[in-house]
Amino acid sequence: MIKELEVKDLRPVSEWLHRMNGDDKHFVAWLASDPKEIFEQIWGLTQLNDPFAFVAWDGEEIVGFLGILPFFEQRVCRLLGPFATKQETLIIERLWQKASLTLEMYFDAAKLACFDVNTELLTFAEHYEFELYNIEKTLRLDKESFTQEPEGAPIAPLDESRREELDSIHPAGAYYTTDEMLTFSRENGHHLLGYFDGDDLAGYLYLETILPEEEGEICFVNVASEEQGEGVGSALLTYALSLGFRRENFSYITISVREANSGAENLYRQFGFYEWHTIYAYNKTIETQPPPKLVH
Repeated sequence: MIKELEVKDLRPVSEWLHRMNGDDKHFVAWLASDPKEIFEQIWGLTQLNDPFAFVAWDGEEIVGFLGILPFFEQRVCRLLGPFATKQETLIIERLWQKASLTLEMYFDAAKLACFDVNTELLTFAEHYEFELYNIEKTLRLDKESFTQEPEGAPIAPLDESRREELDSIHPAGAYYTTDEMLTFSRENGHHLLGYFDGDDLAGYLYLETILPEEEGEICFVNVASEEQGEGVGSALLTYALSLGFRRENFSYITISVREANSGAENLYRQFGFYEWHTIYAYNKTIETQPPPKLVH
């Protein structure tokens, strides 16, 4: 049975999602990692006027979930799932059918991203004609492999006063906007760092805590075009990795790189990063379906 997510079920559903997303076979992007954060994330979906989260039940057992993470201004959503543990193909399809009306009402496009080992989701995306728009390798560096020390580079935290400069370097269409990145960077364990050439922002790096004292992620490293090749990216990486391993006490730090960006991948591998996973990112244009024809 597929039902809309109810507030009374938030805790067991969030705990189930935490277990699911910790398994590479079921991992999808954009779902939080910490159980408390997952609870808050899906609670927000229950506060909207229309259903934005659906749960598949087999009696009292949770066997599937699909959430719709909305970005109303852009008319785009990110899919939290679909997940399934039984009759995966059938349950995933039914969850999608339940969500379709909400998608048609509010959005022009839906995004989906998962690891390459999530074969059921890859099959689902292909079946429903999602467009593959990006393939990224996730690289990993373990704490014991990092021995470098920062060399006093002109690096400092960024705040709203640097928003315009930051926005000029931050890529359009990135999964965090400049405003989102500035907002998130104020949370404990998140760091938005800038490299300065005199008073000018030459580049930035955003380091995010995924699991406290376990996993960090470098979400963005970007350098102004006129500063590329001057060691700005290397200095930012050295500083951020030292901060992550020594102050935040991460066991490992990850970073993603597009398959075609061999220059960036080579730089990361010089620091000791190695390939861990590959993420497939899809986009689907949402088309309003015509009403069924009446049979007389």
